[in-house]
Amino acid sequence: MPAIAIEICIGCTDPHLLQADCTAAFDGGAASIELCRDMALQGLTPQVADLRIARRSFPRAGLFPMIRPRAGDFDYSPAEIAVMGEQIAMAAGEGADGVVFGVVRDGEPQIAALETLFTAARARGLRTTFHRAFDALDDHVAGIEALIALGADRIMTSGTPWGSGASAADGVARLAQLIDQAGQRVEIVLGGGIGAAMLPRLLHQLPLSRGLVSAHAYGDVLSGTAVDARKVAALVQAAQIPA
Repeated sequence: MPAIAIEICIGCTDPHLLQADCTAAFDGGAASIELCRDMALQGLTPQVADLRIARRSFPRAGLFPMIRPRAGDFDYSPAEIAVMGEQIAMAAGEGADGVVFGVVRDGEPQIAALETLFTAARARGLRTTFHRAFDALDDHVAGIEALIALGADRIMTSGTPWGSGASAADGVARLAQLIDQAGQRVEIVLGGGIGAAMLPRLLHQLPLSRGLVSAHAYGDVLSGTAVDARKVAALVQAAQIPA
């Protein structure tokens, strides 16, 4: 059976580790990487030097930097949205294949701000991922429809409330509903505690044939603080779609 695509989240710490981590993700068979600085702050926009290292070390299409100008909530001012637009342009200029962002206020996606960001990304040929700010929405059914209307390519979610600490395994019922609703219109990226041991059980409970699905991993592919190519490969193998 075919496999769902695996994305590896990579934190930018020092240049040597970043190069090794991107190479390990590539060698392990990851389809894409999400590149972030300051993982202790849930991930911020990487710098130009980070993107250049990642682009050299992960030569296949699938370099997706985070676009997040500060830590904290996902309610950004007009000035911050302008900065995010500049960061999208920077990412495109350094060879990124897509960008990852989210804007939420009081449990609702901020349509006007998101239109600005989606337009900036599309103008540069970048794929777009709405990150796990999706889990901070009050109405996920309406949220998917709004993001599809805006032209999102991917939506990352654990199926559990943002900040709860729960994993995708805990959110399987909602994930199944979201995949069914999304169908072929937008890719659902499973995120939150994804590892080789749990992924087959999770996939077995989801309506994979009815939607576009991939999976995103971070901590479960690390050995110490470094991405382990063997753990990435094990996760890629575990991502075989169950019969």
